[in-house]
Amino acid sequence: MHLCHPAAVPFCSEVLNVKVSKLTQMLPTRQVAVDVEARGFAVLRALVPPEAVDAALRHIHLDVVRRGLPAETMGPWLWSAHWFPHLKWDPEIVALAWHLPEELRDGELCDPQILLQPPDEGEDQALVSHIDQEPDWSAGRGYRAIVGVALSPAHAGNGGLVVWPFDRPDEPEPLNLEAGDVVVMHPKLPHSSGLNREGGIRYAVYFRFLDRA
Repeated sequence: MHLCHPAAVPFCSEVLNVKVSKLTQMLPTRQVAVDVEARGFAVLRALVPPEAVDAALRHIHLDVVRRGLPAETMGPWLWSAHWFPHLKWDPEIVALAWHLPEELRDGELCDPQILLQPPDEGEDQALVSHIDQEPDWSAGRGYRAIVGVALSPAHAGNGGLVVWPFDRPDEPEPLNLEAGDVVVMHPKLPHSSGLNREGGIRYAVYFRFLDRA
């Protein structure tokens, strides 16, 4: 399988050198598929090793050191929830996906999404769920899977992911994730992020895989 988007071909040789963890090789992927179909999501604990998480965070932070982060740059990223778009195909980011079970990577990878959520200062508000839309260039193909990799702890207090499970659609469920945990979402799963009321920034990277043409 060729994971890389055509625009990222120069990075593939580097990404292919990533050593996949033994945990990834042993995962009961059939049960993951059952859980995703039944509830709309599954959480895989400690799937991405600390060194891969650290490499991604270091890459992001070094970019801030080198380029700075002025308000006019950060503003659009904040509202679009797509941070550091110029880094999304870099090896340190794409390499996170190679720790996912092969079955989850069986599709065409869309642009990776680097997501940062700084502290929020607005008033509390009711959560509104959404379902991710396929890119315009997908030509009618749907997502096979949406996979999020937590690069820092994520929970209700810092705006972590909230899902509306298929089996309990009227009971939104906040997910508690640690760095290296992975959440696998059905493409039709309603979800949202809460407000970050803590002092740190929440980090994650999302990978979306389309049906092949």
